Amino acid sequence: MWLSLQIHVVLVPEDSFEYLKDKSLRDILNTTLGFEKIFVLNLPFRTDRRDAMVLSAAISNIKVDFVDGVTGESIKQSAYPPPEENLKLLPGIRAFILEDDVDWDIRVRQNLQRFALASRVLSSSQNVITTSSNLQSRVEYRANTETEESAFQIIDTKNLPKRLPSIPLSSVYKESKLSQQYSSSGSTSPYGDPSTWDILWIGHCGAGFPRNPHVQSNSAKHHTPISSSNLILTQPNDPTVPMGRHLKAHPFQGGPDALATAYPPHTRIYHRSTGGELCTVGYAVSQRGARRLLHQFAVKGWNGIFDAEMGRWCAGEDPDMGKNFPKPVPGEAKKERVCITSQPPIFAHHHPMQGESDIGGLGGGYARKYETKYLRYSVRMNLEELVQGKGERELVDQWPDEEE
Repeated sequence: MWLSLQIHVVLVPEDSFEYLKDKSLRDILNTTLGFEKIFVLNLPFRTDRRDAMVLSAAISNIKVDFVDGVTGESIKQSAYPPPEENLKLLPGIRAFILEDDVDWDIRVRQNLQRFALASRVLSSSQNVITTSSNLQSRVEYRANTETEESAFQIIDTKNLPKRLPSIPLSSVYKESKLSQQYSSSGSTSPYGDPSTWDILWIGHCGAGFPRNPHVQSNSAKHHTPISSSNLILTQPNDPTVPMGRHLKAHPFQGGPDALATAYPPHTRIYHRSTGGELCTVGYAVSQRGARRLLHQFAVKGWNGIFDAEMGRWCAGEDPDMGKNFPKPVPGEAKKERVCITSQPPIFAHHHPMQGESDIGGLGGGYARKYETKYLRYSVRMNLEELVQGKGERELVDQWPDEEE
């Protein structure tokens, strides 16, 4: 796989343990993964989670700052709906916010380097596909395997796209001039100009395929117009991605995510979060995004579960504030919100032995099996081996390809 970066050709290694040797991605190798700060939300009485996070971060050479979470009982009723503790972490910097039960693959920096390339494309104001006949010819329209029943109910499920415009990330960079433009832009973030994106939602428990909000579901066209809102960048043959049967957010989830049936095995995809997304396991916020989120959820308010409301917000819809407020107009054009994600997620919930959520059993039950979904070489699942100093290639793959 080849990417043309900084006016020279850079090999994206097939070996998922190797890094991209490019200066513009170098900051991802630092202790804050290319962000200015990493915050971890932690209820003070959950010292078990704090201890596990401290050890996981130390082993991964990641620097985190803990912020005390709050329970519903600690908030006065007059302040309801309670401001999510996340909102306190939205300063004027590029912050990465994690929940305290988060986990990541030992190849997290390698994954983030590849995600950063996709983020630059998906946050660019330039529609690279429509400006290149070569790229247009390489777009593959894959059948969408989402259904009205399986799609996230936080947004309208009647406008699901029938086809998913997809193109390999490597093709986009090789043919476009984005790499040269990025090199000359002087951006301070490896993930793209922070003035062009709001949220990098790379830790979640499921995301819907992207949609073009300006196209109606009953469009007679065989292929809907391609824009940054519905474009999917693919990374085929990614060894960090488990087989499709393992792509589930929770142990009690029935079938696998739609990604498992819409794309070949071991395919990672990158796209905007215009199809809904759930669980704020890990997300980065730019200064632009922080201001927008604070205005929407702290000043204007909200009336629901924070992650679902943020998923609606990223999809271009405003929260339903309740019976005493005007209903949001479905499909009403909003100022573009740029939230970018990866499927499967790069950060995921870890389900420890005898561990239960302090929120509740999302999806109909508690996770009682010791595992981390989506991640093959999980740090949490390999903590003992890592503490003992075993090499990265001696660790346990918790989702091997062979049949069980």
